[in-house]
Amino acid sequence: MSVSAPRRRAPFLDKAISAKYYAKVKIKAVGFDLDGTLYPAWSMYAVSADLGIRHPFLLRAFSQARKRLRTQTTAVASERGDFGAGRLTESAAFKNRQASMVAKSLGADPSAIALSIDATVYSAIEKRFFRVKPYPGVAACLDALRRSGLPLGLLSDLPPKTKIRLLGFEEYFDFVLCSEDFGALKPDPRPFLALAAGFGLEPEAILYVGYKREYDIAGAKSLGMKTAFIGRRKDPEADFSFTKWEDLTRWILER
Repeated sequence: MSVSAPRRRAPFLDKAISAKYYAKVKIKAVGFDLDGTLYPAWSMYAVSADLGIRHPFLLRAFSQARKRLRTQTTAVASERGDFGAGRLTESAAFKNRQASMVAKSLGADPSAIALSIDATVYSAIEKRFFRVKPYPGVAACLDALRRSGLPLGLLSDLPPKTKIRLLGFEEYFDFVLCSEDFGALKPDPRPFLALAAGFGLEPEAILYVGYKREYDIAGAKSLGMKTAFIGRRKDPEADFSFTKWEDLTRWILER
């Protein structure tokens, strides 16, 4: 994947790209969460506050349904196969389950609720997303990792493509994935297996970066991925915790 005009080079990058360095590094690819990880979660809540005022019951039922869906994990198949086949079917089935849960909670028609979720949650949030700004240092981190030759992927529980484009990060990622397309939400192993399949690597060779301990860190670690946690308090379960993105860059490239 091509990268556009080069940005300022990380001062420690030349050392990182040596052959000897790569012979020692066990991280062969880096995956990222999106919402709350590449940008502050509060900023999304701020720009969509009006939706909570206009549609409080729908959004509350939607949030509760998502929490229940996270507990509906299924056994992992013995083979880590290609997750491309049947993706639309998995996505449609997931959204049907989600709409049915919300509809049952509200005593409404599932088909009508599915349309309301699409308009109020997915489409409306994307329309507001141009006002959201990434954390300082994210672009420099992604740029340094790309220049070092590490493949980068993104795995989000909500549709990420429009958001990534609006953040200006399209050029950095080899692929972007939505958990819903694989029939489950994090920490279910299926989305993380899809991430590994996208890289063509075993999970143990991948570092996953996220901000939710119970979803991002727990889900990735359940398959043996290395993990990095962004948050003010360190996560004892993560391999690395950070608040500044330059610290994550240095940890990966100067280990």
